[in-house]
Amino acid sequence: MDLRVILVPYDSSHFSENALEYAVYLAKAIFRGDPKKRIIKIIMLHVIQEIPFTKSLLMKMKIKNENENSSLNEHANSIYEETKTLMQKDMDKKKTTYKSIEGIKLESLILYGDPSNQIIDYSSNNRVDLIVMGSNGLQGLSKFKGLGSVSRKVSEAVSCPMTIIR
Repeated sequence: MDLRVILVPYDSSHFSENALEYAVYLAKAIFRGDPKKRIIKIIMLHVIQEIPFTKSLLMKMKIKNENENSSLNEHANSIYEETKTLMQKDMDKKKTTYKSIEGIKLESLILYGDPSNQIIDYSSNNRVDLIVMGSNGLQGLSKFKGLGSVSRKVSEAVSCPMTIIR
């Protein structure tokens, strides 16, 4: 099997941090063993889950925001943008941390939607050779020793190999 692209679903949880560390470790090992010394690309994918409100409800609701009335839609959009900014900063730090490691190229991507579906769609529609994913994420209940719902759904639906990390 020729491993060139590793997808790491990343939400800054302890489990996704471990998955990223493992992906970097694995990529370094593959690069060292490759006589052609081809770069391994690691893609950190963060999915911002959308708030499920109907359009008619959004039109009716108002939220008080700094002495101005703004729609829930506007408020939700500002939350999405702030989340995106914070997550991009976190992923940029990770890219800086790992940029000096020979043989790997770390990229980041932020999508919106259902995390499971976006991870499955991305891996299906792009050349992903391996998914390295944390067993639970920010929404996972770490007191339960099973898989989180996102990692379980992804593992059952993807066609590429997948490694689940604790």
